[in-house]
Amino acid sequence: MPRDKSALPAGAGRVLILFLSVSLLLSGCGAEGAEKINILLTGHFQGHSNQLPDFFSEEPLVEYTGVPTRGVSGGMRVLMKYIRQYFPRTYEEMQGYDFIFLNSPEYYVFTTKQDQWMYDRVVEGAGGFNDASVFSQIAQIHNAWANSMLQRTFPNDAPAVVARGGGGEALLNFFSVVINRDAKDPVLKVFIPFGVEDTPGDTSRFVIPKEPSETLAWQIGNFPGIARVPYLIIWDYGEGRTVTCGDCMHASGGWFSRPQTTTDNLYAADILMNLILDCTGRDLIDDVAVFHRVKSSLTEFRNRMAVLISLKDFVEKFGANTRKVQDMIWELDQMGREGKDHYMNGEFVECEESMNEAFDYFSEANEEAKKVKDSALLWVYVIEWAVTTSVLILSSFVLWTLMVRRRLYKAIETTRMVQ
Repeated sequence: MPRDKSALPAGAGRVLILFLSVSLLLSGCGAEGAEKINILLTGHFQGHSNQLPDFFSEEPLVEYTGVPTRGVSGGMRVLMKYIRQYFPRTYEEMQGYDFIFLNSPEYYVFTTKQDQWMYDRVVEGAGGFNDASVFSQIAQIHNAWANSMLQRTFPNDAPAVVARGGGGEALLNFFSVVINRDAKDPVLKVFIPFGVEDTPGDTSRFVIPKEPSETLAWQIGNFPGIARVPYLIIWDYGEGRTVTCGDCMHASGGWFSRPQTTTDNLYAADILMNLILDCTGRDLIDDVAVFHRVKSSLTEFRNRMAVLISLKDFVEKFGANTRKVQDMIWELDQMGREGKDHYMNGEFVECEESMNEAFDYFSEANEEAKKVKDSALLWVYVIEWAVTTSVLILSSFVLWTLMVRRRLYKAIETTRMVQ
């Protein structure tokens, strides 16, 4: 049930709802006080089905800055403009990032100083993730990566991959992802009971792990003559922790793609988030089922709030009194904030309880909004009926008078021509 609160000040309704609309739709439920993971995301943003911005936009634990460095329409001039605009301009700004995500960038676009900054940030304790295409088959791309400072912090042996001919064959066939049951790091093993190995991968590159990295999963069936090739590997470098993935994260389809059907990897976003938690020293997901349900609940909460606010705005256009609906939206916002606070603190069971309470209250709010809508539209229908009926009566009277009773009808007299 809603908790006690004082009434909103007069005239505050429109400002309140506008604020809630923006905060809920753009930044989730709007909790305060919990520390987010700041991610520097660089790589593909145009021309490919990059699902990472969607993943991170829907994840309350994450705040990301996107730096397009590949696949940009407009060529190198536009790409360099994006780097100047979005890449950290000082190392102090760089230190504000907890995680560096390399989503297939063309690494040669970074300056030596920017490369050094990212290297230093990982050494100081930032996490990192790089996908397959930074060690592409294209020489300009994989050579720039193999010669960089930053590649030293990742567990894939980039120079060895380049010596082999780059990222390896561009795979046209699907492959299997098998999780290492013997891995010391439990980050992937908790997902085995949920059938994630049944989803095939699509388009990967060859991975050569450095020592003493650990293989979390293998890719099987895509490199002729080789039984298995590492797919996900992880290690510690300095104070940081980084992951290399053999998958091309920007490609459509595959193990890490945004789920479109029930046959896709429904836990792709959860797995990716668990890897990020692992690399940033946060508590890992221990109850996958609850975490997955909570993520869906947070998305559903935002969608329901958007519908309720839109309905209130629609009814207001007819001059209806929506004060009670505004109060209920405010109450729902507080429930959402409470649930998000639990989520940010890793209290997923408590978050689920808060979301269930909010969904129960949504029924009351929707019913109240429906009553206000029906009341407002009733007068619209009455007025329209009155106007239509009046016009019908008036037109019928005129028609009866002129054409039936012919009261105003006057016959034309005939005259004879005088000769």
